Amino acid sequence: MLATGTFPTRLKFSQVYPIFKKGNKTEKSDYRPVSLLTSFSKIFEKVIYDRLLQHTKENNIIVTDQYGFKNNSSTELTIFKVTNKILSHSNKSSVFDIFCDLTKAFDTINHDILISIVLWHHW
Repeated sequence: MLATGTFPTRLKFSQVYPIFKKGNKTEKSDYRPVSLLTSFSKIFEKVIYDRLLQHTKENNIIVTDQYGFKNNSSTELTIFKVTNKILSHSNKSSVFDIFCDLTKAFDTINHDILISIVLWHHW
């Protein structure tokens, strides 16, 4: 699979379950989809992840201020670093920051269109 760049069609399937987030249990927008993959797919995913991570480290691709999807990194570390920078510069100059809350980003997607795209790519 790594040599050819292809993933067997039989392994491209998953079981999708709706998981309640919060809000009204009768509203489908208050659920998020969770896909359960085959064991082999999960193992392959881990192999690819490890190779990509090694590649990004060896080639210095990910910037030091990237906090998501990295080991030993968290939103708390991000908040600490931002707070520290603000406090250290507050006496010297103006400090500006822009924050984006992407908590509901997935909810803004039209789920019917997303499902149709996923189904179309499956066949």
